[in-house]
Amino acid sequence: MSTTTRNHDRGIAIAAAIAGFVACGVQDHPHEQAVINTDDDLGATGSGAGGTSPITTGPAVTAVTVGTTGGPTTTAGTATTAGSGGSSPIADASPTTGAGGGAMYDAQGAADAIAGRDAGPPSGITVNIGGTNVPKEDIIAFITIGHSNMAGRATGPQSEAAYNLTITDPHAWTYHVGMPVQPALEPHTAGDGGCTQCGGPGTPLMKQAAAAAPGKYFVDLGFGKNSAYCSQFLPGALYYDTLIAGPKAMKGRVIFGAIVIMLGITERHGTAADINGYPNCINQLVTAIRTDVGEPNLPLLITDYEMEATSPLEPTSAFALQIIPQIHQIPTTVSNSVLVPTNGTGMQDDHHFNYLGHKLWTGRVVQLMKDKGWFPWGP
Repeated sequence: MSTTTRNHDRGIAIAAAIAGFVACGVQDHPHEQAVINTDDDLGATGSGAGGTSPITTGPAVTAVTVGTTGGPTTTAGTATTAGSGGSSPIADASPTTGAGGGAMYDAQGAADAIAGRDAGPPSGITVNIGGTNVPKEDIIAFITIGHSNMAGRATGPQSEAAYNLTITDPHAWTYHVGMPVQPALEPHTAGDGGCTQCGGPGTPLMKQAAAAAPGKYFVDLGFGKNSAYCSQFLPGALYYDTLIAGPKAMKGRVIFGAIVIMLGITERHGTAADINGYPNCINQLVTAIRTDVGEPNLPLLITDYEMEATSPLEPTSAFALQIIPQIHQIPTTVSNSVLVPTNGTGMQDDHHFNYLGHKLWTGRVVQLMKDKGWFPWGP
């Protein structure tokens, strides 16, 4: 029996023993955890090889962590995004102090930090992508998480189906622990099994980012879950260990580009505390992710309320009037964050985007990153 097989079997046994244990934060608990060597997935070489990632079995929490709360804040203004058809709060370029204390980078500082990750001599670290050993410096990873819209429920218009489901791009990819890096196609980027022939934002985001930065490889690290709301994604809750497994495996092997989140409209499935505490919950989640991947200034691009939603979730509904003010607090609660407008997005039903809606929305993500100086890889 190979060492990899023995480690994998042993990891499964450990995972079964601790499945369901409730975690509560972002640092590893000091006891043995179930891990697998993700070099088998990534064909990794160089000093960044040898990474591991928690084994997950269904929804069970299998990596035990300890918690952090609070997080950085920044001041906010309003800017109109090119091509967005509307305005969205943008963080001002002025330093601020986080809720946990200490000076935080402003928007320009974050842009400089992102650009700086490409600077210096080559690392020698590579990841095998589609049979090619690609240098770390040429791989940009996006951490994308959210509800069913992130998983994808788009089935039309039919003219866009091939772009999302079958046509590959040599520079657009997705990765999940336990398998090699795969072409970015739906429903595989962040699918939750709710629709096997549906599309979400992962594929158009990777393809549009790749078009904006020729020669770079973009990898989606996606996780979407039907009806899930923010507190269910926090460390120690249902989904954090699953969503962070891919990013942890890629840590040190890629350049992290951004965190992209689709949440807000599903806070209705939680409690009044979930609605009223939404911006602080997002702050806690983003802080945990940034800590785990070692990128304290990683930009956050998060969806505004779905302004094209119809009854019973139209923007004038009682729930929408509760959650929209909370959503609009995010740029003043989370450092280096921006709301991505949703006006004009094509809809599949009363609250899910169709293929064109996802392409428009993810195009805005890329454009906002350019406008903010968070996309230094393009011409």
